[in-house]
Amino acid sequence: MAVTTIDWIRHGQTYANTLGVIQGQLDTAVTWLTPTGERQAQRRHQQLDLTPYDRVLVSPLHRAQQTATWLAADYAGPVTTDPRLMESAYGTWTGQETATLLAQFPTAFDPLTREVRPPVLSRIGGESYLQVQRRLGQVIAELVVDHPHEHVLVVSHGLTIKNAALLMLAAPATLALPEPTNLSLTRTTVDPVTGHRYLNSYSEPV
Repeated sequence: MAVTTIDWIRHGQTYANTLGVIQGQLDTAVTWLTPTGERQAQRRHQQLDLTPYDRVLVSPLHRAQQTATWLAADYAGPVTTDPRLMESAYGTWTGQETATLLAQFPTAFDPLTREVRPPVLSRIGGESYLQVQRRLGQVIAELVVDHPHEHVLVVSHGLTIKNAALLMLAAPATLALPEPTNLSLTRTTVDPVTGHRYLNSYSEPV
C-alpha cells in the first residue's frame, strides 16, 4: 500500500532541558543545544539512512534548526522551514522554571511526567492541544495531497510531536502519552486514498 510516511524527530538536548526551564516558543541561547544535544544529533545522523526521504521539514526555532543541520548534513534533497512545526506556546509560563511553578501550582502538573495539564494551557495564555493539532493537521493534509507517496522527515519538538501522534490516534488531550525524548523518532503514515491515519512507532530512542 502506497502511503504518505512522516518521520518526526525531536530536537537534541538544550540548556533549558537541563535547567528544567519551560521552552515553548522561546528562542534564546538558553534553548540552544548543549554539547550533549549535538552528540545526540550526530549519533542519530549516523544511524539514520537519509536515502528514503523525499524532503525534510524543520521548525524555525533554533534548536530544531541546529538539530536538522546535523541530521541532514549530507542530504541533497529539499530542506524547508515551516513555522507550523514550532513547539506549543506556553503563554506566561514560557521561560520559567518547572520546579518553581510546581511549588506554586502543584495541581497544574502531572505528578509523574511533570507535563502541564492540558486544561491549564489556555488559562496561562498558551496553545491548547486542539490549536496545535489544527496547524499540524494543515501540514499533514498538504503533504498527503501534494506528495501522497513520499517519505518525509520532520524535525520538531516534544509537545508538538506528541500532538501529531494523538492526531493520528484521534485521541483526546491526555497525559497518558508522555512527550517523546530528545532525538527520538516517531513514525506516522496516512493512506492518501482512504485518509486513514496510523501511528506506527513512538519515541524510538537514539
